[in-house]
Amino acid sequence: MHRTIQAALVALALAPAARGESPAVPRFAAGANLVVLSATAVDGSGRPVRDLRAEELRVFDEGRPQKIAHFSVGRESRARLLLLVDASGSMNGELKTSSTKMAVIQLLGALEKDDQVALAGFDSRYFGLVPFTSDRRPILGAFDDLTPFGSTALHDALDKAAQDLASHGEGRRAVVVVTDGVDTSSQKTPEEVIARSRALDVPIYAVSVVSPIDDPTSPLFAGHHAPAAATSGSVVLARYAQMSGGASFAVSDFRRLKAAAEQIVTELKHQYRLGYDPPEGPPHFRRIEVRATRKGVVVRTRSGYMPPS
Repeated sequence: MHRTIQAALVALALAPAARGESPAVPRFAAGANLVVLSATAVDGSGRPVRDLRAEELRVFDEGRPQKIAHFSVGRESRARLLLLVDASGSMNGELKTSSTKMAVIQLLGALEKDDQVALAGFDSRYFGLVPFTSDRRPILGAFDDLTPFGSTALHDALDKAAQDLASHGEGRRAVVVVTDGVDTSSQKTPEEVIARSRALDVPIYAVSVVSPIDDPTSPLFAGHHAPAAATSGSVVLARYAQMSGGASFAVSDFRRLKAAAEQIVTELKHQYRLGYDPPEGPPHFRRIEVRATRKGVVVRTRSGYMPPS
């Protein structure tokens, strides 16, 4: 049964989407100091709001309102998704391996035909596997060649992935990391990597593949008094997501995994891009907030930025 479901999902991932011209990637023609924000708007039920207008958004820099100079909506540009897969020894188990592949298949199947995907892996080091492509087959082929081994440098890998994605220009984009959330050998701290992802405006989505006993949403959860490493790792990944404007998910069954993949791709499809000229001032970290004037709508974006000195 499991293999039948997986085969169907592979077919879905490789099936071409509706034909259409490849959308252009918007370029913000402004000075080098322009602050660009990727933003996602959701209603009270967590569903993406797709039709916000620029005049319905308010941007605050250190609490001071700013004029939106540039605005684009998701469908005006193709998406770029960098899939970052944990290939360390801690993922060496049938449940984690099959769940990770099914997460990748779900994500690929939900994307549009012209959207581009790259695949990278990590253990104690970060390594690129497939450069950005609209062909899903190389992604699945490279994934099948991964063999879990070695220690886990999750934070270092997220830092590299954010830099890689940011080097490919503007447009809708996100890093999606699929991992068990356990880090054993990173040189960088989560705080350092979070600061970098905010500066690069790269939303991070985290899918933590855990067993039911490590999943706080499962009735079998056993970590109320002494959280396991995977549970603690999920908390750190949630902080990555919150501070970068993404989202995090702990999954221990197919239903939650499917829902997580669908939400990630839906948010990416309807990502807004905002730009404003920052106010003058000393080069220290500045907090950002984006609000919608439409009742019941919440906007997520990175928590701040560091202006150039």
